[in-house]
Amino acid sequence: MKNLLKAFGADDKESEIFLKLLELGAQPVSVIAKHSGIPRPSAYVVLERLKKLGLIEEFPRHGIKYVKCIAVDEIEDLIKLKEKKLNQLSQILSETKPKLLALENKLSSTPLVKFYQGKLEIMKMYEEILKTGDFCALFNPKLVKKMMPEYHFKIGEIIKEKKWHVKELLVHCNEAFEYKKLFNSRLHEIKILPKKMLFKSDTIIKNGIIYMISYGEEDLTGTEILNDSLAATQKVIFDNLWGKK
Repeated sequence: MKNLLKAFGADDKESEIFLKLLELGAQPVSVIAKHSGIPRPSAYVVLERLKKLGLIEEFPRHGIKYVKCIAVDEIEDLIKLKEKKLNQLSQILSETKPKLLALENKLSSTPLVKFYQGKLEIMKMYEEILKTGDFCALFNPKLVKKMMPEYHFKIGEIIKEKKWHVKELLVHCNEAFEYKKLFNSRLHEIKILPKKMLFKSDTIIKNGIIYMISYGEEDLTGTEILNDSLAATQKVIFDNLWGKK
């Protein structure tokens, strides 16, 4: 049931209050707060949110405001209403998309940049990168294993699981040969750079975005650049290096 309520946009606390109210039936806010174990001001906030989601209704009785859940049978009607609104929104998008694309093209030369600092932030960045498919990368597995051992094999394992097409150029080190032996395949192509070609950063290129991770002695920093032109340039450089291997 909570999964259904979350699909409507309710969080865990809102879902709990809805289910408790479903058991109690129509009640004043004071009763709902008491049975839910939360302060009355907090109950008002949660109930207002559930009201906006269309999951509860209010009505007066003897001068007191009562709250109740919508009937379970009405939830299906609410879903149909949301579907109708989404279809309308999709139609509006189809009509306005050419204008939006024209505006986007005018601004496409301006890079959008986001910065990440520290291991936790870099791990979040990697999570974002690994949500979707194909990319190419310059990768230093030795530094990844040292600074973020959680991702030393995780990257290759996710690529293998998702069956993405990925090309990686690795810094020459024992970890690189270990990584290549485990993951090199038709879809996940891996090459190792010459010994003298060393760098202390990773560069990942995908979908018009460049991700750069710098490995310091004790800390990590990352930069995300959203720009088609810059990403295309980096891709040309990568393809040139790839072709020489």
